[in-house]
Amino acid sequence: MKKIFKFRIELEKTSPKIWREFLVPSDTTFYRLHHIVQIVMGWENYHLYEFTMDSYRIGQQFEDDGFNGPNEIIDSKTITIGDVLKAKGQKLEYLYDFGDYWQHSLTLEMIVEDLAMPFPVCCDGALNCPPEDVGSIPGFYDFLKIMEKPKHPEYKETKAWVNSKLVAIDGSYDPNKFPMERINFVLLNLDTYIKEWEHEAEQ
Repeated sequence: MKKIFKFRIELEKTSPKIWREFLVPSDTTFYRLHHIVQIVMGWENYHLYEFTMDSYRIGQQFEDDGFNGPNEIIDSKTITIGDVLKAKGQKLEYLYDFGDYWQHSLTLEMIVEDLAMPFPVCCDGALNCPPEDVGSIPGFYDFLKIMEKPKHPEYKETKAWVNSKLVAIDGSYDPNKFPMERINFVLLNLDTYIKEWEHEAEQ
């Protein structure tokens, strides 16, 4: 019988911690897991990504370079999380955006029998993820300091910039907001979002 994996994902070097907990079937490919992480964390799938664990490097393959070895990247479409993860407590690293370098840790918190409910589903979390292209962790915390001070000389420009990003439901950015209902609504339409992102990538 198919298993259900419960993950906790944390955005590293954030304080207080930006985190989520979510459940996915064990036969989920890493390609699909990438898109699930994008949705539960609040990213927008603009950049490259890679999962790592021990000798595994799993991500996007653009061409076959003819080399195969311990550091060869495995195509995320060809391997499932159940192929790699076997026991509670195992950890993965997920890197998103090789420029801003958003490093996440994923911990397999629980393995349960398949349940009679739709998956994936987000079940808990805290805080909003940083806006895309904000400039990594230091840039994110500089951004928050500016947004806390309406009289800051860079406030208007920074506010206009962040409001132009698709990072919030209401057109404004709230770092304390964790929109779980919206996340789960999007997850119910995961295949549609993946197709839209794939189409955008082809443009």
